[in-house]
Amino acid sequence: MLKNDVFGFQIQITLDSRAAKRTTIFRDTKLLQKTDQLGFEYTSQSPPTENVSGKRLYGWKLARLLALIASALSVEPTLAFDWSSSNIQWLYGNDFEFGVDERTTVTLEHAHGWQYGTNFFFVDLIDRNDVGFEAYAEVYSYLSLSKVTGYQWSLGPVNDISLLAGLNISNHPENDYFKAYLLGLSFNLFNSRFDYLQLDIAAYKDDSVRRRYGVQITPVWSFPFAIGPVNFKFRGFTDFKTGNTNSSGHFQILAQPQLLLDVGSLAGWKKNNLYIGTEYSLWHNKFGVKGVDESVVQAMVIAFF
Repeated sequence: MLKNDVFGFQIQITLDSRAAKRTTIFRDTKLLQKTDQLGFEYTSQSPPTENVSGKRLYGWKLARLLALIASALSVEPTLAFDWSSSNIQWLYGNDFEFGVDERTTVTLEHAHGWQYGTNFFFVDLIDRNDVGFEAYAEVYSYLSLSKVTGYQWSLGPVNDISLLAGLNISNHPENDYFKAYLLGLSFNLFNSRFDYLQLDIAAYKDDSVRRRYGVQITPVWSFPFAIGPVNFKFRGFTDFKTGNTNSSGHFQILAQPQLLLDVGSLAGWKKNNLYIGTEYSLWHNKFGVKGVDESVVQAMVIAFF
């Protein structure tokens, strides 16, 4: 069971023993994917044989978890939020490193702003045929220094500074679930052309890496543009992680830019509600394993609600 109650935000998710992007979202939700979070623990390229009942069980778990989270997001919050945004995503791609190379991911995201900052979480759900049902989640809270102090913390290109705290968790490996903790600063940057543009700098502690603390630096962006009557967004993030963030001790880069087409607007429906497009995931030294570079193009559909 995961329960987060930070700065007026509470959500509860129950994960079975086999069940179970990133950073702040301002008024326009950022779509960030991190799939196969501990796939290197399971390197078999020949998936184990499953019976039909096993497949049905995993499918049932996925449906139950989706229904639980969706119902939680649809409940009217008891506290007054300045804004809120939720979305569901479908992604498909192949050529993943470690484990099965073809995967379909369903992602649920939610973010909201409140009196003193923002809160954000996402959950990736993958029904894999090599290790079973996999879930990976990240939860973040951002505390705006400008909102807390009443003083505008701005200088040059920096519009505001926030304190950030984050938790990354997975249901794999089964004998010792992955957990990592982040604490640092987020810089909201001035730029009239972007939906948002920010830079996060945080200390990073993997629970399985003893006596070592790393650093994660993450620029995040969303750039809307139009070609004639057609609206697009170019958005994404890049994680730069020092060697102390993993047990192998190697520097990592994970970049996931997305190019999205607003098909809702193109069809005459409401703007900014339905997108199709692609996400390119480039992961240098995946999970800190030197020489393992993952390059995956994923098709994606995103619906906001």
